[in-house]
Amino acid sequence: MALEASIYRDLEPVEFETEHLFAKGTYTRVLHIPENHVLTGHIHKDSSINILVKGKIAIATSEGEKMMEAPAYFVTEPGEKKAGYAITDTIWINVFPNEDDEEAIEPILERVCYMEGYEQLERETQAQLDFFEE
Repeated sequence: MALEASIYRDLEPVEFETEHLFAKGTYTRVLHIPENHVLTGHIHKDSSINILVKGKIAIATSEGEKMMEAPAYFVTEPGEKKAGYAITDTIWINVFPNEDDEEAIEPILERVCYMEGYEQLERETQAQLDFFEE
C-alpha cells in the first residue's frame, strides 16, 4: 500500500493502452505497458491467468519480487495484489471468467476485482465469517 501511495503522490498518472477481448465465458484484458513505467493492479477476487507475451518486467507480489521475461505465464491466486516496473515495452494479458458474457468493462471489473482495495476485501471476508458463525 505504501508503494501505491507513493506512485499516486510522486508520479504523473498514465493511461495505458488496453484492449478488451470477449469469448464465450471469458473476458481477456491486454495491457500495453511502456518501457520505464510503474503500475499497480487491483486485488483479484478469484484466481486469474496472467500471460506475458512481450517484454521484461519486475513485479512485486506477496511472495516477493520476481523478474519476468516473455514468454511467461502464471496464475494469480485470490486476494493477490501486484505492482510492476516495465524494464522494456511489455504486453501483459489477464484472462477472467465471464459466465454471463457481459461486455461492459465496469461491471466485469466490479465482479472480478476488489475495486476499493484491501478495505473491501476485509469487509467481505468478515461478512463471510460472520455468516458462518451464526
